[in-house]
Amino acid sequence: MSQNNGQKQVSLAGAAGNAKPKRKRKSPWKAIGMVTLLVVLLAVGVLAYQLFGGLDGPSLSAQEMVEYTVTPDGISDSVSYFALGVTGEKPTDCLDMVAVMCYNRKSGSISVLQVPVSTYIGKDTGFAVNTVGHVWGSPQPEVFCSSCRVRVTAGEVEDNKHTVCGAKLENRTGSAYGDLIRVFNDQYGLPIDNFLVIPRAGLAQLVDALGGLDINLTAKTTLAGKSYAAGVQTLSGAEAVAYVTTHGYKNTPASDRERMLRQREFFAALLQRLSAHSLEDLYHIDKQSGATRGIVGILMNGQNPIRFNATSFGKARLLNVSDTASNRLKLSDAMARFFVQISRVPLDKVTFSILPGEAVKSGTATVYSVNKAKTIELLNAQMNPYGLTLDDTTVAVPQLKDKPADSDASTATLDTVAQPQSGTVTTTTKATTTTTTLAETE
Repeated sequence: MSQNNGQKQVSLAGAAGNAKPKRKRKSPWKAIGMVTLLVVLLAVGVLAYQLFGGLDGPSLSAQEMVEYTVTPDGISDSVSYFALGVTGEKPTDCLDMVAVMCYNRKSGSISVLQVPVSTYIGKDTGFAVNTVGHVWGSPQPEVFCSSCRVRVTAGEVEDNKHTVCGAKLENRTGSAYGDLIRVFNDQYGLPIDNFLVIPRAGLAQLVDALGGLDINLTAKTTLAGKSYAAGVQTLSGAEAVAYVTTHGYKNTPASDRERMLRQREFFAALLQRLSAHSLEDLYHIDKQSGATRGIVGILMNGQNPIRFNATSFGKARLLNVSDTASNRLKLSDAMARFFVQISRVPLDKVTFSILPGEAVKSGTATVYSVNKAKTIELLNAQMNPYGLTLDDTTVAVPQLKDKPADSDASTATLDTVAQPQSGTVTTTTKATTTTTTLAETE
């Protein structure tokens, strides 16, 4: 099922003349006109609130309507799919992490497919780049019809006009989140109900607000300029993010695989820390000042929030609630509720797998090429609890080798890599709440 999802920015502007107005005889129509104007403005205000869902943070990047395939209505109460990403220091940098989450709400379990950032997505496949990690920073330019508010395909263009409505077409930069979602829609046959992409700085802020993460370092390690001995160490946000993004990463598929294994430890610790906090800890409004408080509330109101589809539809799909219910939720509240939901899933029911494939030369570059047969097998085993059609007709991710090597998805549940979370760090990071240990919240 396809839906039009996105955010529209609405602004009202007025102009006043400088000339001195002439006296006119009073008319009852003037009063009626003013009342009518107020009604119209009120209606626009209500519409804007519905479009933005009552945003309580800085405006996210402007997003035009982007159409993508979501979970069919018949199973949407049971399962949801989310595209995940962590961005680099610059907007155009390759993503540090790409994954898709299958949240089986009915069974109370989560499966995450980790996708190497150098995974080959092909040439002339509708993307501006040929690896998945670069689609966010380099979206495909698109032809757009402002009248129909849709992206236009080549077959609908004639004399730079939309053949459907006759309107003149525009050339636009394209949609970062739209391209990320389309990879999973078009090449993996998976529906996507929302996306969650966070910058490194935002992820570090979240970790700091939770008091750090306890991670088992297998050797002496230097992270963010600080040296640690081998063993379980409590890392600050900057150190923990460095551990799962830049540490040991050499821009190769092999080093990316090692990074993805470390990311499992990171998310096991993060989920444990989140599970110790109530919704009130994560998000609330100060009754006296009206300011947004809580760990997630402050993050979402900062400079590095989690990017997601914050429309009423997007929030409804994020939380599996009605559009009416999601309308009442501010974006910080919606994200906090989502964190509560996923952090209550036991770690032995959170499964991570790496996309089956191997490193292959493509021209002068080394990319990660999927083993398509193994990928279809894994998708059906781990990401398809309610009967999606995932086979050669729907899974179209390109495979560079005719006879790919057998590869290990390293499927494992997070309880196998989890460490008890008992340490705490105090940081000087701005815009975070005071740190607490897990014991204080139990």
